[in-house]
Amino acid sequence: WYYLLVLLVCIVIPVGIPCYFWNEQFINAWYSNLSRYVWTLNVTWLVNSAAHIWGMKPYDVNIRPTENLIVSILACGEGWHNYHHVFPWDYKTAELGGYKTNFTTAFIDFCALLGQAYDLKTVPEEIIAKRIARTGSESSCNKNEIIHHHEDMKWGWGDKDMKPHEIEETRIFNKKD
Repeated sequence: WYYLLVLLVCIVIPVGIPCYFWNEQFINAWYSNLSRYVWTLNVTWLVNSAAHIWGMKPYDVNIRPTENLIVSILACGEGWHNYHHVFPWDYKTAELGGYKTNFTTAFIDFCALLGQAYDLKTVPEEIIAKRIARTGSESSCNKNEIIHHHEDMKWGWGDKDMKPHEIEETRIFNKKD
């Protein structure tokens, strides 16, 4: 169903609605939709390009991803990449609260209110502070000692590098029974 749904949701509906309801010319609806689609793809690609090049590394200076405000604003909250790579199991993908630069978290929280999102894991401030002190940009770690991550490394919840106390201390919201 994937290809059919992509055609329907990305092309037919966005082009058809303006033509049918507002008597928009097909060519105008087509090119405005195409522009939106190209913009969305490029903003999405910024997450794994610009957010891996420019920005701060407050959580781990040994990895490439950074915290990039501009990418986060454009990508609805996905530009807080250094945090995301250090704590990939945190559903917010960012330490800082609020929804101004993280619309994705607002959407997930709304879905949780409706009962559609559950077992939302987030990292306690104490663990974040310990990680910043150990490997962050303000830490005393040796910046020349780079830790290489391997391709076969499992990332996310239950990662072999997670300490048992980190799993125990992680906060889980809206637990599913």
